[in-house]
Amino acid sequence: MELDEMLPALTEPGQAVACLSGRQPTMDELHQLEGAIRQLPEQECPVEHHFADGVYGRAMHIPAGTVLTGKVHRFSTLNVLVQGEITVTTPHGMQRLKAPAIFTSEPGCKKAGFAHTDVVWLNVHPTKLRDIASIEAKFILPEAPALIEGEAP
Repeated sequence: MELDEMLPALTEPGQAVACLSGRQPTMDELHQLEGAIRQLPEQECPVEHHFADGVYGRAMHIPAGTVLTGKVHRFSTLNVLVQGEITVTTPHGMQRLKAPAIFTSEPGCKKAGFAHTDVVWLNVHPTKLRDIASIEAKFILPEAPALIEGEAP
C-alpha cells in the first residue's frame, strides 16, 4: 500500500492528512500525522552511531511496513538510502526511493515515510563531537511538544 493511501487511514475520520499529492506536506500536516502514528503499536527502529575523523553517521534500521516521521534538521543534510525501498515526502511531493540512493535535504525539512521493505537510512553530519546529545543539540531543531501531541499551543 502506498503512503498516500495509508496515511488517511491513520487519521481520525474527517481529518485525513491532505498532504500527499504533488507537494511537500506542511509542518502542521506532519505533526497531525505524528499524532496518528502515536496511536499505532510502537515500532522499534534501532539506530547505530558511526564516527570518523570529523564525520558522524546515524544509521536507522526501519522494518518493512513502518510509517514514520523524521526530525527537523538545522542544516542541509546528506541522506543515504543504504538498503531497501521507501516512499518519502520531498519538496516535489511523494517519491518512492530504492537503494542505493543519495540526496540532500534542505535546512528545516521534516520528512515522513513508509518503508515498503526493511530499510537502512543513513544521515551524515560534519562534526568532531562524539556525544549523541550534543550532536542532536547542534544539528536538530527542537519541536514544541504541544504541537507534536496535537494540543493547542
